[in-house]
Amino acid sequence: MNNYKMIAFIILTSAILSCNNKQPFVPDYEMGIGTIIGMENCKTDLSKNAWLIQFPGPNPFNKMYGDQMTYNGTAYKNVVKTFSLPDSAKVSGKKYSFEFYLEERSSAGACDAIDAVDFNLTKIRIRNVAKAPN
Repeated sequence: MNNYKMIAFIILTSAILSCNNKQPFVPDYEMGIGTIIGMENCKTDLSKNAWLIQFPGPNPFNKMYGDQMTYNGTAYKNVVKTFSLPDSAKVSGKKYSFEFYLEERSSAGACDAIDAVDFNLTKIRIRNVAKAPN
């Protein structure tokens, strides 16, 4: 009987100690809460225009994303653009929690819209979006 208790104790102890050797999860993506500013006016096909998002101030991880710009006469800081915003989130002024991958600065180039405005901003590729309290 004592052998069984000893074997059970050894197995339990090794299982507990093996769980302590794991490194904490570090995501390969960025996270932040941002506000939808609006859509870039570059292409006549509206589905091909980028959406502009502002990440105000440093996020909980003390990171800042994006660039300064003026949109419809209002100055913004920490603005990025994305071509992967879900249709449900395409509402100017709404705040969302984003998980995203940073990409290179980019202008759409070859704009064909009348009075086209193309911003050369840091681009992001969205992984996940959730509504945040406004």
